[in-house]
Amino acid sequence: MGRNGIPVQRIAPEERVAKAVEYGAQIHPQYTQEFSSGVAVTRHRVPWVLGCYGIWADKEAQYATAAAMDGRTLMAGEHISYLPARQEGAILSALDAVTRLHQHVVSA
Repeated sequence: MGRNGIPVQRIAPEERVAKAVEYGAQIHPQYTQEFSSGVAVTRHRVPWVLGCYGIWADKEAQYATAAAMDGRTLMAGEHISYLPARQEGAILSALDAVTRLHQHVVSA
């Protein structure tokens, strides 16, 4: 958890949801009219969650194995990317997986 997340995690869940709507409305003014409900979970307070993303010991050596197809199974997501804990990592991972899956099907 970064230092910027600490103050937000100390406020009540209802207040965190309200802050999210407030901040989102700065970019998309219709948020306040379109929002109906929300939930806020502070991950570090959930007993079985040890963090919000994984840290690779040696990504260069392990990435190819983690991203490889295993029979009909192919992993994708921010956890299988060079940008963990980011939506961009999830999108890039998904694009890579779809590309590799397509190549596999076309070459079969």
